[in-house]
Amino acid sequence: MTENAVRNVRLVIVGLGGIAVDQYLPQIAQMSGVEIVAVCDVRADWATTQAARFGVRHVFTDVDKLIAFAQAEKVDALVDLASIPAHFSVNLAALKAGLHVYSQKPLASTVEEVSTLMAEATARGLHISASPIHMLRPEMREMRRLVGSGALGKVSLARVRSSHGGPEYFQYRDHDPSWFHQEGAGPLLDMGVHGLTMITGILGPARAVNCLAGISEAVRTVRSGAFDGKEIHTGVPDNYLITLDFGNATFAVVDSSYCVKAASGPSMEIFGSKGSLSVGSPGGDRAGGPPFEIYLDDADHGVRGWMSPMTRLDRAKQAIGVEDLVGAIREGREPVLTAAHARHVLEIMNACPVAARDGRTLPLSTSF
Repeated sequence: MTENAVRNVRLVIVGLGGIAVDQYLPQIAQMSGVEIVAVCDVRADWATTQAARFGVRHVFTDVDKLIAFAQAEKVDALVDLASIPAHFSVNLAALKAGLHVYSQKPLASTVEEVSTLMAEATARGLHISASPIHMLRPEMREMRRLVGSGALGKVSLARVRSSHGGPEYFQYRDHDPSWFHQEGAGPLLDMGVHGLTMITGILGPARAVNCLAGISEAVRTVRSGAFDGKEIHTGVPDNYLITLDFGNATFAVVDSSYCVKAASGPSMEIFGSKGSLSVGSPGGDRAGGPPFEIYLDDADHGVRGWMSPMTRLDRAKQAIGVEDLVGAIREGREPVLTAAHARHVLEIMNACPVAARDGRTLPLSTSF
């Protein structure tokens, strides 16, 4: 048994926004054998309050000082929940200090930046893991197994919904959601990353991408909370339609927008020569129903019709990715959520605006 298997895995956390204090911190606090040693946020009073709430002794407002502290205290890993533009610099500094890294999506801003992170981690024998968490969800893992086993025959087409009505429509109550509609954000990085992660996690790396993009709602209005009634002027496309080519005439269409106020249909469908998979939104459209249904047309085995291969399981918690990284540290294995997969999805997202602008299909070079 290794030393890591018998002692607490010690973490520091950067960024104390809504997802951190509402999901990550309370969930990590419940993990056995895991200790949050320090937190960091630019808002000193807020950071102190949240640290007290979760019993964390050390509070920082400067990331460099937090990382120096973590290095001196032989902390195991840094959990990066900072804003998207800061991810690369925070993650690289953590790796250079000898810390494993778990990062909110995206891991960095460019393929080259992720490659730099991967090289640094490899040189130092460290793990990198990143959200989204979908390939840790049991139904996604089962779908990948079914497709990989040939249960659907030759897959030809997939449709993925990766959209909602916009953060100002339902999500934010006490924080200004304007930044979601400005450069460096938008539905592609916020929502499209989920659909792209799921479909590539199931079908494998895509070979090429095409895209349509535009601004559908130029002015939006916050509908509740502290910023109720505030007008937001959309600065980046709020509506993307992405087409992926996986080779061998296997295509997927992924919508990524802030223009879907409600939906009742499946969030994902995969069609093959021997059957189809239809997936509901976890806890959403078909709450209480099966996580997915499969249609099989297998004359050799006398099977034809729809069935539910799994009963609904509890929705995976947001911090399950951190839990998997902790397991990887203890067990000396790679995390399930790999940097290579995150890099491939980022390459697709970075290619989408170029493909939309130029009206052409772009080849993809990364794999996982």
